[in-house]
Amino acid sequence: MFPWTIQSKNIGKDCKAAIFPSQKPAIPGSHQLSEDQLNKIFMRFDTNGDGLLSKEEVKSAYNKLGKSFPGVRTWWALHVGDENGDGYISQNEFNKLVKKNYLT
Repeated sequence: MFPWTIQSKNIGKDCKAAIFPSQKPAIPGSHQLSEDQLNKIFMRFDTNGDGLLSKEEVKSAYNKLGKSFPGVRTWWALHVGDENGDGYISQNEFNKLVKKNYLT
């Protein structure tokens, strides 16, 4: 059984932190990044320049960063970060993900 399928009785089923707890910042010192730095990081991975990160762009970013399981990480980033449900990560959604350390 996979660890993310186990639910504790004391944790709500909709609690995302219980499924994949964040243990470290995705980008060292990310809590100290300025808005300008976040914009540059976002634009680096927004390969088509539409102002949104698609599933493919997020997966490519994880591959470029050398992260393991890029497909799972991409699913997780879209699951917790796509607030409006359009299937893309906007600049604002990206900034929130980084600040909450969800992009590990």
